[in-house]
Amino acid sequence: MKKIIYLLLLITTASYSQILEPVKWTTDIKKISDFEYDLIINANIQTNYHLYSQKVPDNGPRPTIFIFEKNSNYELIGNTTEGKGHTVYDPIFKMNVKYFDTKVTFKQRIKVKNKNNFQIIGEIEYMTCNDLNCVLGYTDIEFKI
Repeated sequence: MKKIIYLLLLITTASYSQILEPVKWTTDIKKISDFEYDLIINANIQTNYHLYSQKVPDNGPRPTIFIFEKNSNYELIGNTTEGKGHTVYDPIFKMNVKYFDTKVTFKQRIKVKNKNNFQIIGEIEYMTCNDLNCVLGYTDIEFKI
């Protein structure tokens, strides 16, 4: 039954994903030291939608995933962190899941290896839902160091 519900969610997503963009993403950079920076990724979430965490149980909704292109000018320090959010029981997936509503900030610390200017290119894969449907999303992000 869970697989049928998930399939229906994906079909709904496919029909609406061309129209709906319930999350608007912005980026910023915060200098921590001469060689360390925080890449700041803000999600502004449309009213009545929620964005799932990076950490959700197996067989649950799709998590938010950050992928950064490898580049010899920097290295990632640790994992991408996220805001507090809400953990609630989701009757569709029949499990507790963590999600965000309204807005959330994600941060990824990096260490630069030289003083040259360069770009960091990344992408975000995510899932947002409201009471009627779910939307699978994908967006590119860019940071200029």
